Amino acid sequence: MTELGTDRFLTVQEVAGILRVSRWSVGRYIGAGALEAIKGDGPNGSIRIPLRSLHAYIEAHTVAGGEGGRGDPPRADCAGPVRGPGAHHG
Repeated sequence: MTELGTDRFLTVQEVAGILRVSRWSVGRYIGAGALEAIKGDGPNGSIRIPLRSLHAYIEAHTVAGGEGGRGDPPRADCAGPVRGPGAHHG
């Protein structure tokens, strides 16, 4: 664990903005253990994510080109027939 003063803490909203995802997604990442967080006392205690945890998450989930991320176009050898509106399914 780091000493206080050596780490900056971010809100769920700040992390969501940095990752360009919803607050709910950040909550899922925390629940899955992918992001470390601290929570204040009480049922509505505020949640804070250490900046080092966000850095570790980004590093662990960064893919290099050619690793087949979801944004990659399908490979020609894996693509099935292209069917659009009005195409015959024969």
